[in-house]
Amino acid sequence: MSRTSEQPLRQRDKDTIHTIQCNAHPHLAPGTTDHFAIISVIDLLPPTVEPEDRRNWRATDWEEFNKILETELEADPMVAGYASEAEVLAGLTRLDSAINRCVEKLVPLCKPCSHSKRWWTKELTVQMKERNAHALKSFRKRDLPFHPIHEEYRRVRNNF
Repeated sequence: MSRTSEQPLRQRDKDTIHTIQCNAHPHLAPGTTDHFAIISVIDLLPPTVEPEDRRNWRATDWEEFNKILETELEADPMVAGYASEAEVLAGLTRLDSAINRCVEKLVPLCKPCSHSKRWWTKELTVQMKERNAHALKSFRKRDLPFHPIHEEYRRVRNNF
């Protein structure tokens, strides 16, 4: 049975860790032991991944999207009822291609920064600026603990 200290690299790590150099140096071992010093040089830099372009769903004009989708669906009329599984699959394929055409036309692409947060919106930016402005006003009135700006700042801060 081997100990974990004798197995520093797990099998799944061997695929991601690149060993640059690994040598045994017997001349560095003390004279009263049978162990050798092993010096390993390992490349620990993670691989960089380029962010892919993705659809900016927030910037989509949904009213225009719905209008164009309606015209796409009217151009390819659907059957009122489906008699077989093949008709259902054909209708589903037509619907899927109509949606994809609308997405290609109207949903813009964006290149996300690797440090950007997907959940952050413009509304949050506006709320943050409002909170910061109220924080400054509240700070300037810190000598007056019963001033109404403190309650207003608390309300704005909690809404943010």
